[in-house]
Amino acid sequence: MAVTETSTEGWGSRLGNSIKGVVVGGVLFIAGIPLLFWNEGRSVKTTKALEEGAANCVVVPSADSVDAANEGKLIHITGTAKTEDTLTDELFSGVSMKGMRLSRTVEYYQWVENSKSEKKKNLGGSETTTTTYTYSKKWVSSPEDSSEFKEAGHDNTISFAEAENTTQYASQAALGAFSLNPSQIRSISGQQNVKLEGIEWPKELQGRTAVSGNTLYIGKSGNPMQAAIQAKGAAPQLPLSSEYAVIETIPGKNLYVLEDNGNKYVQTPTGDLYKMGVDFQTGSMCVYLPNGAPRAVTAYGALTTTPPTATAQVPASINVERLGECPVVCVGEFVYVRTTDNRLLLVKPYQDYFVVTDNGVMKKADIILGNMASGSGSVNPSAPEIGDVRITWTMVPAEMPVSIIAVQTGNTFAPYIAKSSGYKVDLLSTGIKTKEEMFQNAEEANTMWTWILRFVGWFIMYIGLKMIFQPLSVLGDVLPILGNIIGMGTGILAFLLSSAVALVVIALAWVFYRPVLGICLLAVAVGLIVLLIKKKAAAKAPAPADAA
Repeated sequence: MAVTETSTEGWGSRLGNSIKGVVVGGVLFIAGIPLLFWNEGRSVKTTKALEEGAANCVVVPSADSVDAANEGKLIHITGTAKTEDTLTDELFSGVSMKGMRLSRTVEYYQWVENSKSEKKKNLGGSETTTTTYTYSKKWVSSPEDSSEFKEAGHDNTISFAEAENTTQYASQAALGAFSLNPSQIRSISGQQNVKLEGIEWPKELQGRTAVSGNTLYIGKSGNPMQAAIQAKGAAPQLPLSSEYAVIETIPGKNLYVLEDNGNKYVQTPTGDLYKMGVDFQTGSMCVYLPNGAPRAVTAYGALTTTPPTATAQVPASINVERLGECPVVCVGEFVYVRTTDNRLLLVKPYQDYFVVTDNGVMKKADIILGNMASGSGSVNPSAPEIGDVRITWTMVPAEMPVSIIAVQTGNTFAPYIAKSSGYKVDLLSTGIKTKEEMFQNAEEANTMWTWILRFVGWFIMYIGLKMIFQPLSVLGDVLPILGNIIGMGTGILAFLLSSAVALVVIALAWVFYRPVLGICLLAVAVGLIVLLIKKKAAAKAPAPADAA
């Protein structure tokens, strides 16, 4: 199902916003100039550093020993990098192995809101925008906030919020007799999928997981009580049923229980701690008062289907002793767990899960947690549900072939600082590669980044000019077809001007760094500017008169 939203912006408002955009456009246009100039300098200096490095690099035939004669020299060395470090996932301790790198990637199955907008110019200069919102279920890298969705009914949940993306690296690794520095260890690639067979997952996830390849799928808890205990912040609202109920509470230190007649809540005497237990003379459940006397309480069975009535006032929050990490309270024959926002959630009759000692202290709380964790939760990797989480692990093995070009410093490595440009040469490639291959690959990478940054610089300038010219197009939108013609013309003008200015900046940078090539580029840029001036002059020239 789709939701459609329509809005109209008046001509005056559009014109005002476009004028404001002129300032932003000017900033963008100006910002592109230093970026282009800096990029050309970076490219030239990197090339000079690589050329100098290639001329001075010494090939070391073996990494089995450290040759003192190469101290302080730029060397090329190959071999197998090895580490003895064991990397363990801090949240899933079963995922543990020797390796250079261990990465955990977390995704969430969520409702995603997609929007598509169409704009229509109206006579008089106003513009109507029609936005259509559609919804789909997808695996995403971060949770989607469904509270901002335009249409209700697409609520997102997260079955396991504790896991986040993380990467850890080995702290030590060796290449023969050499030690790799942290930067080199992080540069080793060649990641592989982690095998997850035979791994024991945390107890709270029992009954909620499925494994497929190197991916763990986590579904919702089969028992909503478990989700309430695990919740960070407010506990979830649970529907009333024959097994679960919610008693609202208010922060405080007094325990409220039901009188034997079950008609109203009464407050026990003031105190900081009340222990639930058994009156061994009568065998009934009770609250032990500060003076040690038991006070009998009864179960209010109606709580399993009906919340307290208006006459039975909502109790203040409980103050109970914690059994491990589980705050548990007994009222009558029922067991309650206190949530993070001070709710009492009914679990099941206490006698099924723990016993009460003769001094009134409850024991075996771990049994409660165990029973609560083993609900009927499910997860199906081929048919995920909203809230499901999938976690993928990859690793770089403990032994990987590498090739290094760096300065030998003792039994480790440091970057080479080129005398010609001051730029660094510090290369590591996964796999066995010759010195020539490594320098060639580095030069190709430098060329690629040079062109990428050239495009980015030009595009910033182009967008800036489009924003500067935008008020002209909006002025013409009083008659939509006229505004479209002006918009097309200013778009072409912005393209030509940004291209010409970009070429001039690049040419000036090359004149500064490499004069010959720079002068050639400058000539091309001047040609574009002359062509632009001629077109403008031709457009202004009057049409020839018709022959008599």
